[in-house]
Amino acid sequence: MMAAAELTHTATDLLDFFPAANGDGLNITWGHALNNKAQFEQALKGDVMMLETDIMVRGYGTSNPTDIPIHAHPPDSDSDLTVKEAIDLFMQVTNKGIKLDFKCIEALEPTLQILQQTKICAPILLNADIVNGPESFSTPVDPTRFIDTCNRYFPSAILSLGFTTAWDCTPDASYTWEIITNLLYKVHRLPQHVTFPIRAVYLSTSWKRFLCVLGMKPSFSITVWSSPRDNVDISGVVALRKYGGKDRVYVDLQDETMQQFKKALIDDDESTTHREVPIHWCRDLWFVDDTVPLPDNWVYLSTTGVLFLSRNSKHSTSKRVHSKQAYEVVKTGTHPLEISGTLQFIGSSNSQNVSGETEFYVYISGTGESVDSDNTNNIIAMSISNSGKITLQKCTTQVTSTDSSLPESTTYKFTLHNIGVGLKPMVKVSAKCLNSDTVDLESSSSVEVALTEIVVVDISTSPKLSVSFCKVGTTKDLMLEDVVVKC
Repeated sequence: MMAAAELTHTATDLLDFFPAANGDGLNITWGHALNNKAQFEQALKGDVMMLETDIMVRGYGTSNPTDIPIHAHPPDSDSDLTVKEAIDLFMQVTNKGIKLDFKCIEALEPTLQILQQTKICAPILLNADIVNGPESFSTPVDPTRFIDTCNRYFPSAILSLGFTTAWDCTPDASYTWEIITNLLYKVHRLPQHVTFPIRAVYLSTSWKRFLCVLGMKPSFSITVWSSPRDNVDISGVVALRKYGGKDRVYVDLQDETMQQFKKALIDDDESTTHREVPIHWCRDLWFVDDTVPLPDNWVYLSTTGVLFLSRNSKHSTSKRVHSKQAYEVVKTGTHPLEISGTLQFIGSSNSQNVSGETEFYVYISGTGESVDSDNTNNIIAMSISNSGKITLQKCTTQVTSTDSSLPESTTYKFTLHNIGVGLKPMVKVSAKCLNSDTVDLESSSSVEVALTEIVVVDISTSPKLSVSFCKVGTTKDLMLEDVVVKC
């Protein structure tokens, strides 16, 4: 095999390659399903910036498949345009990029070998649906083989890694955290630009999750797309662009849907009442403890919260997230420390539920105290498990603890009150299980757990407190959001 091609622009952000886009992903224009020679040639002569085309091998799905890559979309198995012919045509222009959407893994390497023989000088997006998405039971393209092969030939090309989807008009169908984390496990190590193609019809129920994904790595972007038959609630697309950034969200919608979207943007800009996302979490005030290497254990500090990824890890305890800020308490106890947030336990959408506990922990300690040290006289620990058990303990040489339980759920809201100073020192936690990860229903169950006569911190020796979070257990991942620390 030849060495990886020396390409000029494959690593370039689309907005850098197309200055006419003026830094706005909405201004990148797309040609759709250019799968025959006439369509492809017309697009080359036209104004579209990115040529999107589907790729499979000739005869795919028949009794006589070949290894010749062509431009076609199943159920078609033949075309008048081979990849070799299309690339020869594409090399005659200098002002366009190309998105290659692979419908079968068999077409990938033959296509990349053809590309490698050229001196292509344009953005290349290598696209495949590598995990199952909403309402879909289609077989994805093999993720490991796809990513490894792309990086072997074109390590600087933009990877467009998405989800198989189907739309059956199911109310509230969405990209759940279970679906999203299945993809994040495949991409977290990738150094290059990765864009996630997201079907617009599901964004009204999913946009906040993808806002969180955008906040995890600056090399992540979103490409919003739609199908001709989709009935899109455009509000989710508007919100994602508004809060995710116009330079991080590309929009590849069908013509009628695109017009609705542009009108909604104008209406939103002219509105005197703007929807605000109440994000109290400040990523810059926290850090992940990487002192001990945990190769199968990852923590994403996003702009909206923290994602702990360590499902099926060999290490039961995740990396810790610590506060950079020390929280000062006063002797009168009039300004107690209060920590609140919402957490969601995340399983795998591709496998049966695995038994076993996963717990979320909050630690309060005097500055300089380590939650792993033997000197833990100043540490309060609060835990919530996926089974609903709430535990509050003072970690002295003789542990003092109390606990209670909520009904088992995936999502819990908690507030930890540290009133550990003053005449009547006490620590308590209020917790509620939610019926979904987005709606706080009035029927949700709640409990309150307290430790009384517990002095959290000796004002004379340790006037400041620090906060840390971690996950214990390997059966679930964990998303922590809406975190507020008050003192």
